[in-house]
Amino acid sequence: MENKQEWLKERKNYIGGSDLGAICGLNPYRSALDVYLEKTNPDIAGEIKNDATYWGTALEPLIAAEYEKRTGNLVTDTNRFSCFMRHKEHHFLACNIDAWIGENDYVLECKTAGFTKAKEWGEVGTDQIPESYLVQVAYYAAICDVPKVDIAVLIGGQDFRIYTYERNKELEEKLIKIACNFWNNHIEKRIPPKCMSTRDTFNLFPQSNYHEIIAESNIMEKLHELKGAKEEESRIQASIERLKTDIQEFMRDYDVLIDNQGNVIATWRNTAPKSLVNVNKLKEMFKDAYEQCLNTGKPSRMFLIK
Repeated sequence: MENKQEWLKERKNYIGGSDLGAICGLNPYRSALDVYLEKTNPDIAGEIKNDATYWGTALEPLIAAEYEKRTGNLVTDTNRFSCFMRHKEHHFLACNIDAWIGENDYVLECKTAGFTKAKEWGEVGTDQIPESYLVQVAYYAAICDVPKVDIAVLIGGQDFRIYTYERNKELEEKLIKIACNFWNNHIEKRIPPKCMSTRDTFNLFPQSNYHEIIAESNIMEKLHELKGAKEEESRIQASIERLKTDIQEFMRDYDVLIDNQGNVIATWRNTAPKSLVNVNKLKEMFKDAYEQCLNTGKPSRMFLIK
């Protein structure tokens, strides 16, 4: 693949490493249904643009260069479009690796992480990395048939670490089986996977048709269970409010609460005042500017229990 558009188009024809993490339910930002919809939707959608993805991509060459400097291992290719490999048996399984080490001896994966995620990375030199990344590199090792994958990560912009995944054939066989099952039973058959959240259900059914449907017995049971859970939620919220009120009443105008060892156990501090826009006044005074800056959001569906 020579350019990004070709890569985005081709990406619909295979399951990649980051896709597999979502399929396994290990990606906090994508679900199995997201993968299904991306693969079956004919439109070519670009990557999600945010600061994390931008800096993750921008810093890949620097992380690879630092890895090479610290280890002495030769990084031979860092072109994401040329570092493309397919599984030797299942052509719908493929990956775009970050870089090769040596003469395609093994794979280098470059990552960035915020400092709040540091606890998810274990002992340096091991494979104690976030599960979604472990699945990803194990998948890469299986497809590229290499003995290991090194993972270089820059945490919080200043903590550089190197981890290593050594081949685990049992894990890789399970992952290949999961990927094949997803492709054959969902993508090929156009059968969406089970929804795992209300976000999934909305993405799968974004538009209502104003018709009625009779609840089956198991749905009636779930509805009663949901009503009971919401009542329990209300009781818990009331309890939380009461306990917070008692503690705040004790603190009065003090802003730090400590235990008898001097440890801070709660704070109740003033925050900076918020600046709010009076939308009605703005619309009245600058109607043309207001309408020019007005963006219409996507339609939504509201779920109400009667």
